[in-house]
Amino acid sequence: MSAFIVAAIAMLIVMVPADVTIVRGTAADAVVGYQFITAVAVMILALLAEGFKRPSLFELPVLLAVLLYGSGLVYVRALERWL
Repeated sequence: MSAFIVAAIAMLIVMVPADVTIVRGTAADAVVGYQFITAVAVMILALLAEGFKRPSLFELPVLLAVLLYGSGLVYVRALERWL
């Protein structure tokens, strides 16, 4: 088990408080939690691609990183009434 895989597992554990914030928090807290989880998910996918030494798997985290900005704006636009 490489250090990259251990780091990915640790980052999965870090996502738990953000999940709780999304479920129990206000709409503004949910937006922040969503942005945090998507950013951490991109890093986890990149760490797993490096940990398993599969360079072809780097395409997904790069694509998600680009789409992250647009998805956050769409999410905020949908919740605009309650923010």
